[in-house]
Amino acid sequence: MKKTGIILAILLLLVTLNSTYYFLGVLRVKFIEWFVFNACAPSSITYLIGFVLYLRFRDRIVMHMAILPMFFFGGLGLFVFPWDGINIIPQISHIIMVLTIGWLLIGTFRMKNFKSAAIGMLMGIVIFSVFIGFQQNYMATHHEDFKRILKIELPG
Repeated sequence: MKKTGIILAILLLLVTLNSTYYFLGVLRVKFIEWFVFNACAPSSITYLIGFVLYLRFRDRIVMHMAILPMFFFGGLGLFVFPWDGINIIPQISHIIMVLTIGWLLIGTFRMKNFKSAAIGMLMGIVIFSVFIGFQQNYMATHHEDFKRILKIELPG
């Protein structure tokens, strides 16, 4: 189980670095545009920080904090982004995010570590509901920038 977690964390780190490089290095967007238009990255970074804390201190709270944003941006991203061309790359990232959530939840039930899960998810709701609200508002008011930067057509 630990090996699977390490493999998923490495994959998540690689896709996060890839998307961050793409936004900041290739597209040369502003930090706020990276933060909002690539919201999977801050979500994944939260999980990765939590994973390191888990390996060091055996505390899974911060990993659980990442469930809400990873589900919202990764899980639901599977249904929002197209499944063709260059969009396959973010879809692979979304799949890795969903698999990571699955691994985390399975581990929670195996370890019967419900207190950490409850605390982490409540903290995640408090923190990331604000972030998700901000991100969604920014997307609504800067939708044309998003389409221009990523050169994609979104449904609706």
